[in-house]
Amino acid sequence: MNLAWTIRILRGPMRPFLVGKLVDRLRRFRELRRAKRLVPTMPSEGRGLRTNIVPLPSAPWFAQHGQSVLAFARRMRSGNIGAYGIDRWNVGQSDPTGVDVRSVHELSRMHHWCAYALAAHLDAERRDEWCQLLEDEIVTFASAYPAGTGVHWQFPMGTGIRLHSMLVAWDWAQRSGWRSADGDRIVAATAIDHALLTFAERESRGGLSTSHYAANLLGVLAASVYVEGRPETDLWKHDACRGLLSEIPRQILPDGMSNEGSTGYHRQIVDTFVHALHLMHAAQTPVRADVAHQTLVLSAVARCRQLERLGMPLIGDNDDGLSMKLCGFEPEMSYMYDVAERLHGAAAMMRVSTDMQNFGLAVLEDEHLQCTLRNGPVGQFGKGGHAHNDQNSMTLRCDGRWFVVDPGTSTYTMDMRRRNQQRSTGSHSTMWPADADQAEYPAGESGLFWLLEDRLERRLARTADGVLRGEIIRADVGRHVRELSLEQGALHGHDVFTGNAGHSAECVFVFHPDVRIVQIGDEQLVIASGQTQLVLSWTGAKGLIDQATYSERFASIRTTSCLRLHGSEISWAIRRDVP
Repeated sequence: MNLAWTIRILRGPMRPFLVGKLVDRLRRFRELRRAKRLVPTMPSEGRGLRTNIVPLPSAPWFAQHGQSVLAFARRMRSGNIGAYGIDRWNVGQSDPTGVDVRSVHELSRMHHWCAYALAAHLDAERRDEWCQLLEDEIVTFASAYPAGTGVHWQFPMGTGIRLHSMLVAWDWAQRSGWRSADGDRIVAATAIDHALLTFAERESRGGLSTSHYAANLLGVLAASVYVEGRPETDLWKHDACRGLLSEIPRQILPDGMSNEGSTGYHRQIVDTFVHALHLMHAAQTPVRADVAHQTLVLSAVARCRQLERLGMPLIGDNDDGLSMKLCGFEPEMSYMYDVAERLHGAAAMMRVSTDMQNFGLAVLEDEHLQCTLRNGPVGQFGKGGHAHNDQNSMTLRCDGRWFVVDPGTSTYTMDMRRRNQQRSTGSHSTMWPADADQAEYPAGESGLFWLLEDRLERRLARTADGVLRGEIIRADVGRHVRELSLEQGALHGHDVFTGNAGHSAECVFVFHPDVRIVQIGDEQLVIASGQTQLVLSWTGAKGLIDQATYSERFASIRTTSCLRLHGSEISWAIRRDVP
């Protein structure tokens, strides 16, 4: 990162956190040096583990999802990954190559260990086989990837999630009636190594904290309530509980959305906090959430339900990580809902407002159409690490099928050109000059997780008659105003771009890969998906069909089409084409 960018960042989003980051860096250096002297922990030092802490999923959840759990367990036992660009892999083997490091990071979380433990309850005849498989994989992991070395230990977030998964899985396995004294000692020793390193490397970043820090604390909390006979556990418990509770109002905005600029990361942070509160409640920790914390987390759960009802529009990086995955690598939320409902009863079904004002996402919908308009902060206290240049962008579903989409995210670090292209303004369904972006980031690898909004002004409002109005201004580029309304079953849009000299605008509609272009006219396009057909018409612009990309999930990419309209003032409408 060059000097100009360094100064801009230090004077901008980093400024409130400079002293804290320096203190954190010194703290991390000191604590990590000590932790590395203490690992690896010998099995003889693993005194023991408490059991019966985290309850099993509910009987209705088992009835509905048991077969999916078994399928995931069997798939992982055979090494058939089939996700994140990885075909096959088993614990103990060399790390997969030719894929984004984020893909290996997902494997390192060992979500499937909990699936093995649940399989022991679902497949009772093979209980001992499933539990022994769990023990064998933990032993293999500890020997193949020594504590603190390699990619599996490179990200403290993943280490914390793996620590939590391992301890909950071991607890659940023992609830099946199976026992292993040697396994107890090995798991305890492995948990101590995880906790020592995760606690030392916790990613508080002087207050510039994200979902990473919450995942660190979840793992440390799990170790503090499960591990017996270690002097550090009281400190781990105290700091993890207080840290998690202080992070809830920092990472969950007043409207119930996360402070990440991403719907995918919203899902992940809510999952982390729900399981943290569950662990605090189950272990009866001295420090627990009060009503305000619980209400904020439950509002975030309600936002997850709302986003799923809207088809989970891919705002920002569509990372599909969770703290717990029991049914496969898909970001399946049913277990999180199950936990929330058992903890809070009817309160877990609380209602929230239609629009997400603090996050910056507004919704228009009727019996057929669902439209979102994005206009909001980049998140992460201005760092924007998982945000996109998506101001005033829209998504659209009709009859449950996607038509206009966000491009998603297929890579983080493996392909910088694609990473930046997928988060560029021109890849989103908005209006802006093709030769400029809205927010900026430093060139090269150092800029892959920055997106500065310090030169932007933005506003989002809903008028009294239900019209959504988004405004985005960048002084050296121009001003875009978008108005959206639903009238008589059609979505109407009006876009105006007022640019500086040399900047002309284009209005983009990125289509889902399943959308077929049925008919092209001078100022009209007929598109279809399944049996649903829409007519997109416009005035004030010339249209061009172009190629685009779409990544429904991380590490996957599909070619799709988009419509580019060139003009400074464009009126358009999308209506269902009913025979």
